[in-house]
Amino acid sequence: METYICTPAQMRAAETDASGGSDEGLLTLMENAGRAFADEIRERAPDAKDVLILCGKGNNGGDGFVAARLLSNEMNVTVALLVNSAPTGIAGTEFSLLQNSSVKIISGDETDTEKEYDVIADAVFGTGFHGELPENVSLIFSRLMYSKALKISADVPSGVNAENAIISRCVFPADVTVTFGAVKLGMTLSPARDMCGEIVVREIGVEEALKKVGFVPEMMTERKALSVLPERNEFSHKGNFGRLTVIGGSSSMSGAAALNVKAALRCGAGLVRLASVKTVCDRVASGIYECTFAELITGENGNISSASLDLIEKELMCSDTAAIGSGLGCTADTSLIVREVIRICGKNNIPLVIDADGLNCLAADGTSQNVGFIAKHGCHAVLTPHPKELARLLGEELKDVLSDRLGAAVRLSTASGSVVVSKGYPTFIVSPDGRAAASYTGNAGLSKGGSGDVLTGIISGLLTSNKGDRLFDCACGGVWIFGAAADITAERSSMTSMLPSDVTDDLDKIFHKKDVI
Repeated sequence: METYICTPAQMRAAETDASGGSDEGLLTLMENAGRAFADEIRERAPDAKDVLILCGKGNNGGDGFVAARLLSNEMNVTVALLVNSAPTGIAGTEFSLLQNSSVKIISGDETDTEKEYDVIADAVFGTGFHGELPENVSLIFSRLMYSKALKISADVPSGVNAENAIISRCVFPADVTVTFGAVKLGMTLSPARDMCGEIVVREIGVEEALKKVGFVPEMMTERKALSVLPERNEFSHKGNFGRLTVIGGSSSMSGAAALNVKAALRCGAGLVRLASVKTVCDRVASGIYECTFAELITGENGNISSASLDLIEKELMCSDTAAIGSGLGCTADTSLIVREVIRICGKNNIPLVIDADGLNCLAADGTSQNVGFIAKHGCHAVLTPHPKELARLLGEELKDVLSDRLGAAVRLSTASGSVVVSKGYPTFIVSPDGRAAASYTGNAGLSKGGSGDVLTGIISGLLTSNKGDRLFDCACGGVWIFGAAADITAERSSMTSMLPSDVTDDLDKIFHKKDVI
């Protein structure tokens, strides 16, 4: 089953769609959520006798009321109302049903925080919470923190902002969070993530509706990532796995091109050819023997000259895919080269990965107009910006991009007609056809120059080995694989000492897994 990540607003829209906006439909969703919550409690604590369910007055409390009613025939269930006013709306309907059951209902002040319950369940505040918990709720949570009971939250731990991951003091300390329909975005980010314990997703009937509410990312998994690796058998040859042309490098940044090329080779590309100036070709050739080279004309400052465009076009016409940007530099000549490569690739249906200075050249005039050049020429591209590059490409403030990287990625994808890899934690991958994914692999050891060049090489290599097909899938797989390999590198080396080139050397440990999945 796919796991999706959504904002609270997207979930509310999906619930409205799934329920038809009627109280009856919403009541059905609440019954489904409460039943899912009760089922998880049964599975986690099959021998439980005494259960305390902490409830609020809204829909999250309603989920708790349903769970309490369903568990009351098997366990001693106490519901503690941690709010002063009575539940209203559909939660009020569920509370009325609860009053006719065997459940013991008490006020927050009557909660015995010294009693040893088998399960303490939290259904006080849901995904709409923001700010600070009320003093009485904080006090109860702080006293229950050290209980040996299984602590389990409905949808999101009370005190967590499910939108932006900000937490209140004395958040409910969940061992398990049962979230409904999809993981809420704020739950995946620090510091909220640490408050959720194990996150379990339960279906309640909104899953199809979620697909209608905009870009809802699917969480990347190992199986999905490795599915982009084409099969190899005894009849395979290099022609089966494509030819990649990498355009990049300059006299002062030859390492970027080398990192790109080596990663592409490690990811299965049949043939990799570096088109660069002589200095770069000579340096890369001294350490990477499997690459071939197209020597271009050197311009001012050791960058590729625009006089090389005929040579570049000749190389591209022999390629299944291309990549541009690593170590390219940002000059008038390289800016012209980037635009012409986009035009040539678009005209000839050659998928193109654009990174680093390739993106900077597009944004060189300080406006977002150039990203439309990609869509105008029908170029099937993957763009891999970090937040600053994303802001430059959109002509927006960095703070606005950082506050909503997914939204920024959607805007860039729409404007450029490209797959966008919005680098960060998580990394979001967005396609102009409405698909989106999020990857949570990787670590702070990647915070070093050259990491982006390795990622570009990985995506390019995967795309090439698929002969230019599955643009979005290869971008998603490349991001996950890159981060997963980096996690192995950090484990054996440390985040401090690891290098981007070390990650390339650990790719084999990820690819070995394909044989056992």
